[in-house]
Amino acid sequence: MSNTITDLKDVRISQKALMPWMQTLLPLTAFSTNCSPDAADKGDTVKVPIIGDPSASSDFAGDYTQGIDSSAGSIAVTLTRHKFKTVHMTAREMSETAVPLMEKQVMAATQQLAQDVMADILSCVTKANFGDPVIPAVTADAFDYKTVLKVREACGKAKMPIPGRSLILDSSLYSALLADDIVAKSYVANLSRPGVVEGSIQRLAGFNMFETTCLPDNKENLAGMAVNTDAIAVAMRYLQPVANYDEAGAVTDPTTGLTFGYLRYTDTKSNKVFVTVEALYGFTVLRKGALKRLVVDTTAAA
Repeated sequence: MSNTITDLKDVRISQKALMPWMQTLLPLTAFSTNCSPDAADKGDTVKVPIIGDPSASSDFAGDYTQGIDSSAGSIAVTLTRHKFKTVHMTAREMSETAVPLMEKQVMAATQQLAQDVMADILSCVTKANFGDPVIPAVTADAFDYKTVLKVREACGKAKMPIPGRSLILDSSLYSALLADDIVAKSYVANLSRPGVVEGSIQRLAGFNMFETTCLPDNKENLAGMAVNTDAIAVAMRYLQPVANYDEAGAVTDPTTGLTFGYLRYTDTKSNKVFVTVEALYGFTVLRKGALKRLVVDTTAAA
């Protein structure tokens, strides 16, 4: 399925920029989301669908309407965040080089924007919101498949639903897993598999796997998290511009709905072309038991 580019002529640049946007924000798909290119303003609310814990099954006693209540529904998330990144070039720079400099600048700006958005959303992953770590602190080089099994066991004891479990890991823990003998051997049958060529682990021990470099520096030594979809609710929309621009539109991944806004405009006085990429989004903590933090032991490295 092709990408969704709304009312934009700068298709090549915007499509290129969507790649780092998606690569960086893909871990958000582990949570409950409602993201789309629909226009909205900062302060608007978006209903994010969530599926909570159902009530227990009932013994039949002549009525199928017993125990039908559950916490399935939606939660209103306010679009409180608006981040942007702007790049520019002179008209002469754009016309005199064969290298697509503006394209590269926009890609870099979009990647930085995505990193900032991701770190902002994950800033809510704290002890105050989600409690103690799922397992004792580990060192990065000791994080292996057996450690993942301990995380799995701890999630089971916490009654975290098995469907929809994901593991989001800092690059140091993720890289340690790639070097683990059990994980590495799982790809031996086909050396072109993503674990060898792309450094990618798609699923492990029942978890969907995600790597990130955007964990916030919250002084809690956060190194990752085991999550279920109802841990955090995230909403994302396109901020409809009110001014006239040379180019303005939403750039969206059709599968996830993850969206950023694209604006191009010209300053005739300075003879410069500007491109702004921006994100309008909001998030809220849902259920404490749906996320278990992973922390690293920094004293062991000292």
